[in-house]
Amino acid sequence: MSDDRIDEVQELYDRCNKIAKYANWLFLINIAVSFILIFDFKYRDIFVIVSLLLTIVYVILANINEMYFSNLAENERRKSLLKESFDVNTTLRDTNKYYNNEAQPSIEKLGLNCYESAFFTKKVVDKMLPINIIKVSILIIIYIILMIKLENMDLLLVITQTLFSAEIIFSFIKLCYYKFQLDKVCKEFQNIFLIIGLKNKDANVLILDATMDYECLKSYCKILTSSKIFLKNNEKWSKEWQKLLNKIKKEQEKDNNE
Repeated sequence: MSDDRIDEVQELYDRCNKIAKYANWLFLINIAVSFILIFDFKYRDIFVIVSLLLTIVYVILANINEMYFSNLAENERRKSLLKESFDVNTTLRDTNKYYNNEAQPSIEKLGLNCYESAFFTKKVVDKMLPINIIKVSILIIIYIILMIKLENMDLLLVITQTLFSAEIIFSFIKLCYYKFQLDKVCKEFQNIFLIIGLKNKDANVLILDATMDYECLKSYCKILTSSKIFLKNNEKWSKEWQKLLNKIKKEQEKDNNE
């Protein structure tokens, strides 16, 4: 990766991840509080109030992060995508060599940049999925235990609202949907660059179509990918991307020689 690489947009994602981390801690504390409510003790009512307050704060924090901070980061990333694809200043945030390809400003470069982004996003999501399967499984097990142990239905209702206020099940389903759609987008780009070829008269339209598919997918799902997973695997995945990029270059050279 080049030493003069600049990415000021990453600051916005770092802030989103930090807020999401705080929200997740609130949720985990709330699960612990809910589990304590299985037992009958003197200050149980106080713990119920604490659980409700934690739920409210969590919901507010998670929704503000999704509606404002996440959208701000994604908007700036889209602008930086256009900036680096066409060499036009579309954002005041400085970015340079965020994407790893040597294509000249063009629709082709837009496609390669977006393909690279989708490639790495898919890699991270593939790693996130097993972790989330474990989390959802633990949550369901805890809830089943609570259903068995608790006789007070009002209290069970409070706990149900607490455990599922995060829409944790829906979020997991959405992550699965995101994974399968990312597979589809990556296959679209693969088809354009390695099968159809850029000499095809419809190549530019197909690149724009695949790019919009990817951007709309991110906008719909609003899933924050794990920066920790990315950094841990970045070197390995960068080598995989470079191999794919070299293969694309060979195909382009082959088409040019025909």
